[in-house]
Amino acid sequence: MTLLTALLCLAWGGFGPMTAAMVAQVPDTPAITTPGLGNPSPDSPSPDSPNLGNPNQHTPTTESPDIWTTPLPIQPATPQNYRPVADWAGRLILPDQTAAEAEDRDWVWMEVLTSPDTAWVGQRVRLQWQETPETDAFLALVTRGILFNDAALESIAKGIVHPTRLNGWARVGPLQSLAGTRPQDDMLVALPPVAVGNPDPAGNPVLLIDEMPTQIPERFYGLVQILGPAEGYPAPDQCPGQAVCPSDFVQVQHYNPASQAFDGPTETVHLPQVPAHPKTGVFSSTPQALAQSPAGAAGWYLYGSPDATGTLVVRAIMPRRLFQLQPQQVLVGQVQGLNRIRFGNWRRTPQRKGTLESVLVKAQDGSPPAPTWAVGDRLLLLHLFGGIGGELAEPRSVPGTVTGHFAFGLGEVVTDPFTQEPQIRVIYDQVYSHNAQGIVAGRTLWAEYSGNLKRGWLGTRPIVDALVLLPALSHTYRLGDLTFSPLAELDRQLMVMMARYRTGDGTGASIVTPAQSCVQDSSQALYETIRVLRNQVSGSPAAQDWLTSHPDDPQTALFRDLVALGQRLQGQLVPLGIVRPDWRDNASVLTGIEGTPSVADPASAFANQTTWLNNLLSWRTVIPRVAHDNMTAIFLQQGGDLWFLNTYQVGGEDPTILPLAATPLFGEFVVVPVVFSRLIESLAPPSRWDVVIALLGLGIFGLAQSHLPRPIAPTNPTLAAALLALISPVLWQELVFRVLLLPHPTEGVRPSIIGLWTMISLGLWLIYHHLRQRSTSVTPLFTLARPMIVGALATVMYLATGSLGLVMGFHWGTWWLRDVRGKLAV
Repeated sequence: MTLLTALLCLAWGGFGPMTAAMVAQVPDTPAITTPGLGNPSPDSPSPDSPNLGNPNQHTPTTESPDIWTTPLPIQPATPQNYRPVADWAGRLILPDQTAAEAEDRDWVWMEVLTSPDTAWVGQRVRLQWQETPETDAFLALVTRGILFNDAALESIAKGIVHPTRLNGWARVGPLQSLAGTRPQDDMLVALPPVAVGNPDPAGNPVLLIDEMPTQIPERFYGLVQILGPAEGYPAPDQCPGQAVCPSDFVQVQHYNPASQAFDGPTETVHLPQVPAHPKTGVFSSTPQALAQSPAGAAGWYLYGSPDATGTLVVRAIMPRRLFQLQPQQVLVGQVQGLNRIRFGNWRRTPQRKGTLESVLVKAQDGSPPAPTWAVGDRLLLLHLFGGIGGELAEPRSVPGTVTGHFAFGLGEVVTDPFTQEPQIRVIYDQVYSHNAQGIVAGRTLWAEYSGNLKRGWLGTRPIVDALVLLPALSHTYRLGDLTFSPLAELDRQLMVMMARYRTGDGTGASIVTPAQSCVQDSSQALYETIRVLRNQVSGSPAAQDWLTSHPDDPQTALFRDLVALGQRLQGQLVPLGIVRPDWRDNASVLTGIEGTPSVADPASAFANQTTWLNNLLSWRTVIPRVAHDNMTAIFLQQGGDLWFLNTYQVGGEDPTILPLAATPLFGEFVVVPVVFSRLIESLAPPSRWDVVIALLGLGIFGLAQSHLPRPIAPTNPTLAAALLALISPVLWQELVFRVLLLPHPTEGVRPSIIGLWTMISLGLWLIYHHLRQRSTSVTPLFTLARPMIVGALATVMYLATGSLGLVMGFHWGTWWLRDVRGKLAV
């Protein structure tokens, strides 16, 4: 255990810089409005609309140094060929400290960028919370005073972005931490459903919300085919791998709804080349050769807004093909699904550079290959990204390990307003520590987290997003007087966690450690969700009565599936059966058992304890790749269909970097993580059915040995000798010939590969026993028959159960099954 903890702590030396660089991802959906917001009202223009990018209409401009921080001009009307990202969108503006602390409730200013009523566009309004019991409870949990500790100050000195404008505030609410994390007022958001409140005492308009806004890259988006660089426009000073850079003004052709093809108006847009990072030299994105990218075969969604000349400045890109409800590959059954999870997503990652994949996995054998997902389906998202390799590879603190980043999110099947086709919308709930990129923990569109040209990871890291469709998870339950939604409750827990990360629980610093990280605290939110739902149902007599009186109701069956899923996930989150003390204490705060934490005293708030014991108690959720694979496998095994949306450094051409697969600890050495994983997985306790299998195996062995020759020298082993045999030969033989050589059932290895390793294992087992007993003067049948029977039965048993303890019990039991003369089995 001490060794395991040391390895986990060592691994986090490599986690820190990478995870901080990676932290953040949020949902967005290809050309779709934000959840909870209505579809934008403007209709798409006709194909004969004027060419918005004609060089004769707009004077070419060179990139200004502050193009990424200076807000683009207010646009009273939506540009032709584009749509608003949301009905209500705006730029958050942090109020001054005196004005903010003069009121008890959380609020910020917002410059309205889009609205169903254009009279609101350009106005500066107050954005604040509706007064409901739910919002009051949320604000009480996450409102914090902020006073930077030494860790925050040291991190700032290293170039990490912390909420410096909020340091010293007596109370900071979740809207204020969202607006104030970065040094400039450049946080753009889409609002959930909005209510117009009464003007404040100064006469300022007031907008009221009851959910957190969603981070977006810009206010408008359109669907285009990229044609190539525009002639006669300036070129950037630097770009990846080129001495002379092509222009970053590009010609695009819009999608035409009437013809359902890209034969609409052409336009020149500015897709600015992001400068290289001053320390690493890596370009976060590039427009060069974007027109030739295979990922853009079905077009691109461009997020942006016109500048002062009328030229659209692009802030983010998103490949349409990735989100279409048309998988490139369909896999059926758990064997193929597990193989995809363990191997397929990350196999030959560097060779996949520049490509994307859309893969559907249907859990049930015999399912029809065509997708059955439909508009309105709600999905759970599990996100993972990998590393940066190639000429400008990022450094690693642990050899052979690419830690990656993990996040949850929500997905939904929606209708694309441009094409009217169904597609998948992705929104991330990013539990993201403070970082150098300025990524902010919170609910975020895919286009902002992944596709943002400056902060996104689409062009620099491989990304695997697993979407889960499982009725037991997405259903809204109505059990007597109790109504709850598992996905909504998880989203609520993640909202709390993300708000805590923005303030650092009052310290101003969310720093990555083995016990506090994207994957650990996302997992903590999942644990708290399971606990809250369990307490809600067990604490409601009406719900219990409803379940008892409706045993055959479809909702009861779904609830049983939900309980089984919760038990499997609990085993993943709490692998040793002992809950981390800080998780237990935080869950008590969230459920009201411990009361509301103090706003002024961070020490009285939520706990986050970095100790060797906590690392050990939650070891399955320390490494992002391990957590992602294991959780995704659990959802598949519980009957959930999966849809993988994968990208491998998609965008313009950058020859200086390569995508690297996220790995387990020492994962690039292959043998090390395989051995470690097999050892750990084999320690899982067997189920009752597994025990039945072992007893059946002993019965078969006893029956078989009655027909074998008798031993030359029968013995009666003492208890001490039998206990010693439990270690040698039983333990070491089962470790070598079964656990280390045979694929564990959770690995999802193809049957042909299992068969190959089974033959190798049994062959080596028989060779060992033949060499060990060749000096014994017995018949060849006696020499090999019993080892063959024991080996075959133990192999079948291990492949079925994956339990080391079970096959050890079986192997040891053969010592006590003697023939009438007391002969030992092996």
